[in-house]
Amino acid sequence: MPRITQVLMVPHTHHDVGYTQSPRLVDRAHRAIVDRVLDLAEGSDPDGPGAFRWTFEAARPVLGFVRSAPPDRVDRLVRLAREGHVAVTGGYLNMTQLPGIREIEAAYRALDVLRDRGLEVRTVQHGDVNGLAWGAVDAMLDHGLDRLVMALNPDHGRPPARQPSVFDWQGPTGRTVRTLLSTHYGYGEEWGIVDGDAGRAVAEIEAFCEGLEARADWPYATAVVHAANDNRWPTARFLDVVRAWNARHPGTPMSTATADQALDRLEAERVGPPPVLRGEWSDWWSHGHGSTAREVAVYREARRLHRFAEEALATSLVRAGHRPEASGPSAVPLAQVIGYRRGPVLLRADEELHRELTRVEELLALFGEHTWGAWETYSAPDSVFNASHWNAKAGYAYEAYDRARDVALEMLHRGWLRRDAPGPTPVEQCPSGGVVVVNADARRRRAVAWVELEGSSVRPVVADVPAGGAVVRPVPVTGRATAGWELRRGRYHVVVDRARGGVGSLVDLIEGRELVDRSRPAGLGAVVAEQIVADPPHPMLTDPKAFSPAHPGPAFEPRHGLVVGVPEVREHDDGASLAWTSVIEGFSRHEHELHVLDGANGVEYRVTIDKPVRSGPESVFVTFPFAVPQPRFLLETAGAVYEAGAEQLPDTSMDWFSIQHAVGVVGAEAGVVWTTTDAPLVRLGRQPIGAWSRRWEPADGTVDSWVMNNLHFTNFQARQGGRTTFSYRFAPAAAGEVSASAVAVAGHDAAHPLVARALLDGERVEGVGADVGLDVDAGDAVLVERAAGPQGEVRVTLRNTGAAESLAVVRSAGGERRVVVPPRTAVVVATAAVTTAFAASL
Repeated sequence: MPRITQVLMVPHTHHDVGYTQSPRLVDRAHRAIVDRVLDLAEGSDPDGPGAFRWTFEAARPVLGFVRSAPPDRVDRLVRLAREGHVAVTGGYLNMTQLPGIREIEAAYRALDVLRDRGLEVRTVQHGDVNGLAWGAVDAMLDHGLDRLVMALNPDHGRPPARQPSVFDWQGPTGRTVRTLLSTHYGYGEEWGIVDGDAGRAVAEIEAFCEGLEARADWPYATAVVHAANDNRWPTARFLDVVRAWNARHPGTPMSTATADQALDRLEAERVGPPPVLRGEWSDWWSHGHGSTAREVAVYREARRLHRFAEEALATSLVRAGHRPEASGPSAVPLAQVIGYRRGPVLLRADEELHRELTRVEELLALFGEHTWGAWETYSAPDSVFNASHWNAKAGYAYEAYDRARDVALEMLHRGWLRRDAPGPTPVEQCPSGGVVVVNADARRRRAVAWVELEGSSVRPVVADVPAGGAVVRPVPVTGRATAGWELRRGRYHVVVDRARGGVGSLVDLIEGRELVDRSRPAGLGAVVAEQIVADPPHPMLTDPKAFSPAHPGPAFEPRHGLVVGVPEVREHDDGASLAWTSVIEGFSRHEHELHVLDGANGVEYRVTIDKPVRSGPESVFVTFPFAVPQPRFLLETAGAVYEAGAEQLPDTSMDWFSIQHAVGVVGAEAGVVWTTTDAPLVRLGRQPIGAWSRRWEPADGTVDSWVMNNLHFTNFQARQGGRTTFSYRFAPAAAGEVSASAVAVAGHDAAHPLVARALLDGERVEGVGADVGLDVDAGDAVLVERAAGPQGEVRVTLRNTGAAESLAVVRSAGGERRVVVPPRTAVVVATAAVTTAFAASL
């Protein structure tokens, strides 16, 4: 344990899109911070320990500055960065675990704008968030980012190692990112560094250095401290602390440093490789995703629409040679009314559509960022400021939805629907009241699509659709309802249990296997509410911040819904359904639908929860008690699939997980693949909320979808209510079929569903199995994604989800390319430009 011989102070502002002020105002203010930093850096001593140095914690304001500032100001930024006065880090914003890998990669690609201007970006810095998706490791490395600073907030959870520590975080491919698990960024504010209380700051830093010197696991002679706080406007007041420290400790000098310089210094002192930690950095703060269930569901729907539109635009670009009119704006109106789901009035040009999709990416990032609400969400939940703040944050999700839905509808008309004379590709005439089902994915899909009929009811339809193609199906006809508690259709026998509030038995008739754990008090699909047991009282009842490992618990009392009335059974031409209502007395009412569809392997399940707004800690779950003894759980995170408990960093969250869409429940003899459409939080194996578990000990195969909670003390909304619908799909599988690859494919399919729309009179469908101009032949484990690139090219991403390398063949008008895709790796292939360069980027 070496003696500390120098102290490096890293000044920055912690980038919150909101919290201290409305997101509408803070986002703009952060761009102004860039200008202010340049002025301060230019006017300081350039060489001494008192030089003004600054790290931009997030790239977003710098990207905005580079695009909009006068050239001489941009040149100034580049010069000061090269001289070591400022540094730009590569995290777009401080993100939650909501974004998927496509959104993460889009944010890292945006850094090319900075690099093209001469700015070096190799470090990602995050503050306040307690985790990152495992797939982010390889995404960072793929985009030239090999270092990570995590100024982790230990409230509501634990760090994976002592703060500070240095380790190599190993990603799914075995590659590593050098990681500084730093102290919380706010220590600088708490110590008086930023506010100029030099005496207090010196005393606190002395104690911090003494603690480092006493640690056997800190092999460095350098201590790194922050000078930062939430949305801190840049000042040079922290330099008073530097001067006061150096006057008192001339033998242990303090100087300012950027995050890059601090990492360089630690690296120079390192003897031997650091420890290696492998797995998901599961975020303890991710339970906040359940604080606003409806808006998170809207965000996820916007993301699905955006992905559909991206794929459809790419298909349109490569099909342009076959159908030139598909690539340009239309001069003849296609509809006479703006809206009413009738389609676009006029088609837009490729570049305009690309700009619109880029704006959606930006909005998705702003909602996926970690600042959910104002600092007073719990102390003043009814304030106008809090309501306005949430209106702005939620607005990112709703605007993303509006724009993505608009482009997706236009792409339907541009790619597959026609009101004019038939084109040169195959055309299918629409029977009266037909439903068009479109597959924008790169592989043939037989799956369930949901179609909205007459603006009210939503019905499932099964379709087998070729890659890039469309089919027409009859309008789903609702069968006559009969009272009954069970249905038998295809491979399933389903029985609803009044006392258990859900499915008491679901038998796979082909395998002779019961899928429901009948020993559990609540049935499959039942709604479960948990509220704190009043006796003994837990401190979080009076201090919400006490929901933390420092105060184990609290104990929660579960209550599940009871079925009221008699369920309805409906037999249709293409399947059957069971619908029932349940109630948790004094808490909530629920409408349940379970669908067994001919030709579909799995079961579709939807539940609408109607609950009033109430104060006090509460949780709401939709429970799926699968009969899988001694299970392992495989979870889909952004860019990876990991095994819960076994492939996680130490002390990261095991009480709950934020996933993308899919969970695999693996038993010795059989398993289940389960997907969620709207709600990302899950509790697995009945791990109790509030146990702050350090060991992974699942009791059984239960997957609980944690749809709502308010177990927070700031930032997240204190209460919620209203009607919200949650959708799920699950299918039984043999044990060997529930693999990481199978989970990844299920998650991909949930994120890229078939899109269905009721047809209007006179509309025709084209592109039924037509040549789309771009064909990808790859193994089942390789997922294919397509999007328009910034130079007008089509970017094809090949994601190998399997454990062995795979050969993919990409065919386009430019020829054929054979690509070897290593295991658990993404490879990007760009076709030749098919249109003029696009200017838009994040």
